Amino acid sequence: MHRNNLDWILDEHILNLDGTKRALLLSGDGLTMASSQGVDRAMAERMSAAVSGMQSLSRGSAEFADCQSSPWQQTMIEYGGGYIFLMAAGESAYLAVSAAERADVEAVSYAMEKTIARLGQEMGVASRGTAGAVS
Repeated sequence: MHRNNLDWILDEHILNLDGTKRALLLSGDGLTMASSQGVDRAMAERMSAAVSGMQSLSRGSAEFADCQSSPWQQTMIEYGGGYIFLMAAGESAYLAVSAAERADVEAVSYAMEKTIARLGQEMGVASRGTAGAVS
């Protein structure tokens, strides 16, 4: 898979964290914008579509938490052997990270927030903190 100029940010800021496996930056319509090492094109396309759907389902479930008027920010799925984290990364962009069971959940979330800020600088767009998420 051709590596673009944002891939290195995912490698440097996410993969250096103990327990993280892979990372994707994707657009709101499920297209891969960047991917970490170890993610081939086919996986990137499948997972970008899948996590885009997860975000949509999470956003659609806000009523259950009485949060309809609040923007969606993050979804975490826990499996027997690890996690998938999905976080708003600006206007119609999302950062997805997979991590092993041993990963520190708070450290992963914090690293994702810092990575989103760095990606925003690199792309010249507002990050999650200033742009909010699509609702």
